[in-house]
Amino acid sequence: AGPWPVLLEGPTSSGKTTMVEYVAARCGHPVVRINNHEHTDVQEYTGSFATDHNGALSFRDGILVQALRQGHWVILDELNLAPSEVLEALNRLLDDNRELYLAETNETVKPHPNFRLFATQNPSGAYGGRKPLSRAFRNRFVELHVDDIPSEEMVKILEKRCGCPPSHAKLLVKIMVDLRHRRSKSNVFLGKDSFITPRDLLRWAERHSGSKQDLAEHGYMLLAERLREESEKRMVRDVLQEHTKVTID
Repeated sequence: AGPWPVLLEGPTSSGKTTMVEYVAARCGHPVVRINNHEHTDVQEYTGSFATDHNGALSFRDGILVQALRQGHWVILDELNLAPSEVLEALNRLLDDNRELYLAETNETVKPHPNFRLFATQNPSGAYGGRKPLSRAFRNRFVELHVDDIPSEEMVKILEKRCGCPPSHAKLLVKIMVDLRHRRSKSNVFLGKDSFITPRDLLRWAERHSGSKQDLAEHGYMLLAERLREESEKRMVRDVLQEHTKVTID
């Protein structure tokens, strides 16, 4: 993408952050992540005054400023969760001037030639708490849209990364597809902590279940025990039992 900032938008656990980390590693560039949330302070980006070991007050660069000076790649995760003051602070860096002004020290920081900026986010309409970014702000990025990992690729990931037997890997993916389908019809799994994601499958596969009975019970503990409603837990149990052909006590 050259020197231009890149915004990757797609569903959770679709590999947005991992993609950037992989490219950075292949290119030999250090990469740092900043996880945004509604309480992110702009000083985490830019820095603040603090006392050193001698008790003297001095300005300490934030994560973004350090990366600007040293030429690291930066990933701003969950950008559309960041407060408006954080987005405003990024404006000058995203301009053609590509510089960051530090009001505390009256300094303008220009990025190292190797510096690159990436941002990731989930679609604002489908995920709670995400606010849509303005069109003017989004226009400062090169946008890439990332889709869900295809089922066939997810099976291979479970096999290669987790050492999951092919039959179990295919079964896990079928269960995820079924649960997602039922979620879309009933809205049972709406909510930050209730999505059935590839991360859940990786955790499930890493338990190395020896039998379908173990597989079903591990899946129930992972997916259902975090749910509050008994009706939701029953749905998870039914799907697991239907696909594994075993009974969960």
